Amino acid sequence: MCGFLGAIDFDRGINRIYPALQKGLTAIAHRGPDGSKDINLEKVYLGHNRLSIVDLSSNGDQPLKSGTSDAYILFNGMIYNYKELKNELGNTKFHSSSDTEVLLEGYLKEGINFFKKLRGIYAFAIYDNRHGSKIILARDPSGIKPLYFYHKNNLYIFGSEIKALTPGLRNDLTTNEDVLKCYLNLGYCPEPFTIYSQINAIEPGNVIEIRDDGIKKTNFIDYKFTSVNEYNFSKNVEIVEEKLKEAVKRNLVADVEVAVALSGGIDSSLIYAYANEADDRIRGLTIRFDDKEYNEEEIAKIYSGTLKGKHDFVEVDTHLNLDTLNKILINFDQPYADSSAINVFYLTRATRKVTKVLLGGDGGDELFNGYPSMTWLTHVEKLIGNNITRKGGEKILELAKAFTNTSQKRLVKRILDLWTDKPQELLYDWHSWFPRKTKFENDSPFLFDTSAGIELYSSIFKSHIPDEFKHYVVFDYFRKTMLSDYLRKTDMMSMLNGVEYRVPILDEDIVSFALTIPFEQKSSLKTSKKILRTIHSKKYPVETSRMSKKGFMIPLDTSLSKDDFGLIKEDLMKKGNIVCEYVKREYVKFLFSALDDRAGAQNEISRAGIYQRILMLYSLSLWNQSK
Repeated sequence: MCGFLGAIDFDRGINRIYPALQKGLTAIAHRGPDGSKDINLEKVYLGHNRLSIVDLSSNGDQPLKSGTSDAYILFNGMIYNYKELKNELGNTKFHSSSDTEVLLEGYLKEGINFFKKLRGIYAFAIYDNRHGSKIILARDPSGIKPLYFYHKNNLYIFGSEIKALTPGLRNDLTTNEDVLKCYLNLGYCPEPFTIYSQINAIEPGNVIEIRDDGIKKTNFIDYKFTSVNEYNFSKNVEIVEEKLKEAVKRNLVADVEVAVALSGGIDSSLIYAYANEADDRIRGLTIRFDDKEYNEEEIAKIYSGTLKGKHDFVEVDTHLNLDTLNKILINFDQPYADSSAINVFYLTRATRKVTKVLLGGDGGDELFNGYPSMTWLTHVEKLIGNNITRKGGEKILELAKAFTNTSQKRLVKRILDLWTDKPQELLYDWHSWFPRKTKFENDSPFLFDTSAGIELYSSIFKSHIPDEFKHYVVFDYFRKTMLSDYLRKTDMMSMLNGVEYRVPILDEDIVSFALTIPFEQKSSLKTSKKILRTIHSKKYPVETSRMSKKGFMIPLDTSLSKDDFGLIKEDLMKKGNIVCEYVKREYVKFLFSALDDRAGAQNEISRAGIYQRILMLYSLSLWNQSK
C-alpha cells in the first residue's frame, strides 16, 4: 500500500504548480512511511510515498520506470497473483521482484486487457510516452483502493486522497451542495461524487485514458448484479468454500508478517481459519471494550481456541479525547461520520506495532446477504407495491406501535416512514442515520429540500441498476454503502497508521461468483448469510455459526467525556457555523439534551442514533473549518 499523486498539463506544463504538488504529496506521507520520491518531467509530475510490502529493496521504489519502454507507473495496492503473471510474460527482463513492475510490463505488452487478469486491490497511474504522452488511470473493480481525479482545461491531477489534490486548487473548488445534503442523511459522501464539485472518484473497474485531445473511459471489469446460476445450495457452498480458501491464500502473499482482524463475526473468523490452514503463524487481532454491548472478546477467544491459533487483544482507549477524534475525522478530507472508523483507527494503530499487513472480513455481508434488512426489505417492497397490502400493513403497523417496547416502537416507526417510498428510496431511507423524514416538534429539522440528496443518490451508477428489487438491494449495498462508507473507512484509517488492509472476500473470483448465487439461497427472513454460516459450522462450534450479526461501532457517548461533548456543542452552536445553515439550531440543542437524558430520548432515537447525528454535524463543521 502506498499513496501517490500525479499531474499532467499538455499546454502549460506543471512547473508553475510544482510546489503545490510537492505539498500535496507531503500531505499523504502517512500512506507511505518507508520512502518518498517524485519526478518533474516538465509536462508531467509523478510523486509516490511507499509502504514496502513486496521487494523491500530500493528496486521497488516508485515512480518506477520501465526497463523496456518509455513509461512510468505509480501504484497503490497489491497484485496477489503477480508471480503467475510474471511467468506468463515470458522473457521480459525484470529489474525488481515487485508486483508493480509486473503490472507495468504487463500493460506495455498487452494493453489494458492485461488488467482483467489482475487479482488484488489496486489503484494506479501509468505515464505512457511511447507514441505521444498519455496517462492511464485504473481502479480495482470493487473500489477497495481510492483514486481521485480533477480536470480543468488541459490540466489533470489525480491521487490517492483528496488532500493530495487540493493544494493550489483552493480558489477553484466549490462545495457540491447535493452531496452535502446527501451526507446529512447518510453520514458519508457517495462516490463517484465528492464534497467538491470539481473532484470525483474514478469509478471501480474503470480505466481512464488521458490524451491531449480528451478522455476515454473503459470498463475492464463490470460486475453483473442480475445473473443467477442453476446450482443447488450444496454446490454453491462447495464452490464458495473453494474460492474463499484460494482467496485467503492469495492474500497472504507478502515479504512481511500478515495478521487477521478477528472480530466476533462470521466473515473475519472464516478468514482467520483459512489463513491458519495456510500458515499457523498467523495471529488474530481483536479489539477489547469495557462496554459489554460492543465487546466481542469471548467469541473471538472461542475462535482462536478452536483452531489453537495465535491471538492478541487490542485495548481501545475508552478515554477517547477530542484531539484524536478530530485527527480521525479531518483525515477523511470531506464530511464523514461512521463512528466505527475510530475502532479501525485503534486496531490498525496496534497492528502497526506487529506488522504492516492486516486482513479484514469486509464484503461478506454485501455479497452473501449478511444484513437482515437485505431480506426483509424485499418483502416490504412487495407489500407497499400492492394497494391492498400497503393499506392493511399500515394499519397493522400503527396498531403495533401501541403494544411494543421502546426499541420495537422505533423500528415500527422507521418501517412506517418507509411505507410511502419508491423502491430506490427504500434503501436510502433505511441507510440514513439522520433520515429525511425525521420530525422535530411536528416539523422537519432540516432547513433544505431533502429531495436533493435522494435524487443524487438515485443517479449513482444509474446505467448499472438492475430492474428486480432483490438484485437492486445487493447492488445498493455493494456499490453504494460498502464503496463509499465501509471501504473508505478501512482504507483511510489503515493508511493513516501505515498499514495495508486487505479484503479476501472481495477477491475478483469470489465477487463474480457470489453475484450469480440466487438471492433466496443466501438468506431468508429467519437466517442471514446462509452459505457462509454453513461453511463456518465446518470450522467452529455450530452455536457460533448461528449468532446474529453485531455492528463494529464504538460507544461514542461513553468514550468521549462530558467536557469533550461540551466543546463539540460549543463549536456547533457558534454563530455562523455551517451546520446551522442546514439544520435548525433548536434540533442541535435537542440532540445534546437527548445525550444527557438518554432514557427519555430513546422513545424517538436510539442510543447510537443520538451520538451518530451529533458526529455527523460535528464532522461537517470540522471539514468546513479545515478546508
